[in-house]
Amino acid sequence: MAKLSTIVAREVRKALPAVIFFLVLFHLIALTKAVSLADYQFTALRTAGATLAALIVAKAILVAEALPLTRRLPGSLALQVLWKTLLYSAVVLAFRVVEELIPLAIRHGGVWAGAKAMGDEVAWPFFAVIALWIIAGLFLYTLISELVHAVGPERVRALLFARGESGPG
Repeated sequence: MAKLSTIVAREVRKALPAVIFFLVLFHLIALTKAVSLADYQFTALRTAGATLAALIVAKAILVAEALPLTRRLPGSLALQVLWKTLLYSAVVLAFRVVEELIPLAIRHGGVWAGAKAMGDEVAWPFFAVIALWIIAGLFLYTLISELVHAVGPERVRALLFARGESGPG
């Protein structure tokens, strides 16, 4: 039982930075959607949706990190960041399409009918703007994550929280 709790604690510790980052990002996106659509009620459903999306993206990133495909591209740190951002973006944008499809499928009586209705009923410019925010967030997260991995968490902590002359330089 102690081994299981150790494994769970390690997994939670690994997921926590991504969960926090995407929790903030998706709640900001939900707020942006609410303001853009003049729907000023921040409902529990919208909050739960943003929280669930953050948990899904964080888990998707952990799963992607475990795959050999993620580290397949040799080269500079910049190429690694761009490659991972592309992989993460593909997964997250697929989830976004499904997120739009589910209510349409329910309303139109099936997945095929919902997919056909997507062209007319989805506000694609708005969808694209939200997708850009998500991709920018994924890029920022991946950049920070790779830099911390390259430099080391202890060094990053020292750089960020050092006082006086013990800081960078």
